Amino acid sequence: MATDLAGLEQAAGKAPRENQFRYILNVGLRHWRLVTFFTLCASIGYGLFGMISFQAPPQFTGTAILRVEQSPWEKNLLRDVGGKPLFLNTPQALVDRVSRHGVAEDLTRTLIQQGIADGQAYGAVSTEEEFLAKVAEIESRTKIEPLQESGLITITSLASTPDEAKRIAEFAARVFIDRNREFLLEEEEETHAFVVQKLDDVRRQLDEADSSLWEFRKTMGFRTKDEVSNEIQSLTREVINAETTQEEIRAKMSGIEDELKRKNEQLPLSIGQISDDIVSGLVAELNDLHRQRIQLSVIWQPNVGPLEELQAQIQEKEQAILQAMQEVDEGVTGGMNVLEDRKALRNQYISLQLQLTSLDIQSATNRRLVTELEQLIPILSEMDKDYQNLVREADQLRRQFDTLLDKRLELATGINREQGYVERHNIATASPVPVEQQVKPWMNFVIGAFVGLIIGFGLAVMYEMNDTSIRSIEDITEYIGLDVIGTIPEMKFGKPKGRRRGTYVTVSEEGQVDACIVTQHDPKSPVSEAYRTLRTTFQLATLHYKPKTVMVTSAVPAEGKTTTAVNMAVTFADSGLRVLIMDTDLRRPHVHHVLKMERGPGLADVLREGYDVHTVIRPTRVENLWTISSGRVPPNPSELIGSERMRRLLEQLTSEFDIIICDAPSMLVVTDPVLLATQVDSVVMVVSAEHARRETVLRGKKLLETAHAKLAGVVLNSLKATRRHYYYYYYYYDDAATEKPKRWYYFG
Repeated sequence: MATDLAGLEQAAGKAPRENQFRYILNVGLRHWRLVTFFTLCASIGYGLFGMISFQAPPQFTGTAILRVEQSPWEKNLLRDVGGKPLFLNTPQALVDRVSRHGVAEDLTRTLIQQGIADGQAYGAVSTEEEFLAKVAEIESRTKIEPLQESGLITITSLASTPDEAKRIAEFAARVFIDRNREFLLEEEEETHAFVVQKLDDVRRQLDEADSSLWEFRKTMGFRTKDEVSNEIQSLTREVINAETTQEEIRAKMSGIEDELKRKNEQLPLSIGQISDDIVSGLVAELNDLHRQRIQLSVIWQPNVGPLEELQAQIQEKEQAILQAMQEVDEGVTGGMNVLEDRKALRNQYISLQLQLTSLDIQSATNRRLVTELEQLIPILSEMDKDYQNLVREADQLRRQFDTLLDKRLELATGINREQGYVERHNIATASPVPVEQQVKPWMNFVIGAFVGLIIGFGLAVMYEMNDTSIRSIEDITEYIGLDVIGTIPEMKFGKPKGRRRGTYVTVSEEGQVDACIVTQHDPKSPVSEAYRTLRTTFQLATLHYKPKTVMVTSAVPAEGKTTTAVNMAVTFADSGLRVLIMDTDLRRPHVHHVLKMERGPGLADVLREGYDVHTVIRPTRVENLWTISSGRVPPNPSELIGSERMRRLLEQLTSEFDIIICDAPSMLVVTDPVLLATQVDSVVMVVSAEHARRETVLRGKKLLETAHAKLAGVVLNSLKATRRHYYYYYYYYDDAATEKPKRWYYFG
């Protein structure tokens, strides 16, 4: 027995609670009388005791009002520089901040110092325990409340005298103001230190960014992709302009050549030819010299090296040309004007040739520069991304640095303005507390009821944890580990009444015991429907081996196994099967009582004296249902049940009937059902709700397991109709019986 209880407790400890709230609710509903009793007793007792023994002394309230000055700084002043938000300067925020930092302790120290100076009661506090007790007392008697809309803070204190109430409120206001000033000063220092430190960090980062940018520009040759592109565009435009100018110069030179030809035609032939050959040759040589000078001027400085010699040759050629022109002019009369025009045209032509040569050199130089710059574009393009990142980083740091400078100036201005603190709005005052506010008798009743509720519910939970009775299907599956194949409601006999009329079975004076066969007596009742459901569930549970011999038993007597066996037999007979119900309880048989038949010769006579079994098989009033009673009580029922003759008898009867139901005694009383379990095909265990104990059912289960019996499942009997979790359909029926209700006990 001790082993069974230990296993039961272990199983109960491991059984999960899918819904703790439902568990608590069920405990309260099952033991509501106990919980209500303790709740009422505690409420009435404590309430009356409080009304009789408690008389509140007069009390006074001290009040001090503070005004909150708004801060000059925005809460998110430092958000754009990575700083944390500043404290929100509102009454509610100030009260929360000061209350979190032990204002009661500072107030108690102030009152103790004042008490020492004035010789008052607070001056007697000397130990740490007394100080902590005073702190708790002051904290419970002092209240700090914000008035958010008006920007005020009220401090109230409760004391036995007006002077004490006023003094506590006054000192509490001072402590609050001092604490707020400390917090404000700390915040100013932290904010200013943060900005200064941030400035130093940003300045250092900015210097590093500028240095990195300079080094990178140096690597790039102090040229960026955009600068080189612009330079290429400028050089290209210069080349285009030079080519355009060259075309214009060539056009002018062509016009001058035509004009020279016309002038030559105006001169005498010999003069024109001589002057043209000599002068033209000299001019061509002079042009070659000027072209060389322009080319060398790109490399050499003026009057240096080859340019100095070339300049001397140019001067000689110019003198030769002037002398030739003079000889022509002196040898020709009447042609001076023409020669003067020719001289001017030649000078203009030479000048244009010089410009054309200069533009050629300049265009060639620009094209070469463009080619060199175009070769730099791919290199600069690869480096441009890093360069732009460095530029953006430097610009961002520079903007952040400027912002920090503005923040530092703004903080310095705000500190100089000395705003954002708490100041007194009026002096502390004291007023008496109304009596109706001091004494609240109903609170004693509420407190007593709450305590009683906790005690009652705690006792209910303890009772529930120590209760090992079986109430529901969950108890069978969780604690016993068996499947429930049927749930039979508690049967009551008599006139139906109230909401639970579905569990009543209508009886007559002459057929009250016969009413136990509810499936035959009242086939439309919910109880009959429950037995038909049991038949169907049993067939489904044993579908894989289809038993022909079934033993119905229970762990202890009076659990309704005989009534269950008979009603199962009737439901099988109603389905058209040939059914035999055999009373194998050879000590206290009940089947013949339920069927309203005489006992007569039965199973014991067949097994002991060799009666022919067909002489003891008798039909019942139910169609397709036959019975074998237990017969005369033998001196050795266990030996008869476990004998070989019993086994052969069952084999013989299974060939004549579709199913044989054996009503066996309780397993924990005698050994007959354990012996019979080894000879039948299936076993059904009946468990009575609210009466069966888990440990007894576990012992019965272990006995069947020892006999290697095939247990089809458990029938949970006598389930109360108030369990709406199982039997909602009870209320569907509406019995019309008018007889006076009577309660009858059925056999088992």
